[in-house]
Amino acid sequence: MTSDVGEGLGPRNRIDEAARQAVLDAAALLQVRRSQVAAALSRGEDVEAQVMARGIDGTNDWMMRAAYDWRELCSVRPAATVAQLRVSLPNNRALLERGLRMVSLFDYDRLDRGARLLLAGEGSECYRFAFATVQMKIVDRRTVLLQGPFVDGEPTVMAVQSPACLAAARGYWEAVVASSFSTSEEPGQVDGLTPRQQQIVAMLATDARDEVVAATLGVSVRTVRSDIAALMEALGVRSRFSAGLRLQQVADTEE
Repeated sequence: MTSDVGEGLGPRNRIDEAARQAVLDAAALLQVRRSQVAAALSRGEDVEAQVMARGIDGTNDWMMRAAYDWRELCSVRPAATVAQLRVSLPNNRALLERGLRMVSLFDYDRLDRGARLLLAGEGSECYRFAFATVQMKIVDRRTVLLQGPFVDGEPTVMAVQSPACLAAARGYWEAVVASSFSTSEEPGQVDGLTPRQQQIVAMLATDARDEVVAATLGVSVRTVRSDIAALMEALGVRSRFSAGLRLQQVADTEE
């Protein structure tokens, strides 16, 4: 994203109205196609789609197993919390090490502060901020994962190969990409701290234990404790929670 709209006002203002409208238009078409496929599945019709999992836990379990066979992933997530990223970031690192080519776009305005700082600290173009309204994943350019029909009152995820739905998904992806910008533009990062220390501060604000921080960031507990000591000194605070609050104050000042 190269637009200068909102320059100096923070990432929230970097996405102009034309880009937002393009995403809304593409999302509307995708939702129509998704609804048509989901309805056909509910009626038992022969359609180029399959329900892969049901319920939140079932979907997460299936996704973790299936992802190890994927080669390319284009993901759009309208929202995520620190708690959710504690799980997904280590899993994504493992997949990237196995050779997965991935780009994951998150709606900037629907992320909480800690989640944005965690993503900014990853230091990878695999993650970008954007404007997004519909969650989806395009796998290996031939399948799109979308919300499927409800089964016995539970949500499902469906894998769709329907050309019309896949074309709508690609159009939506391109519109979201056009609205995106680097996570490095997130305000509120304290001068003098490394990207990993920025992430640690974000997690301390949620009272995460050292073991949880280490697992999330893929480092040792000893490394986490060493970084905590260094960043507390840099921030001029005496408690871990105060470090998180200090970063919040810096971010509020910069926005």
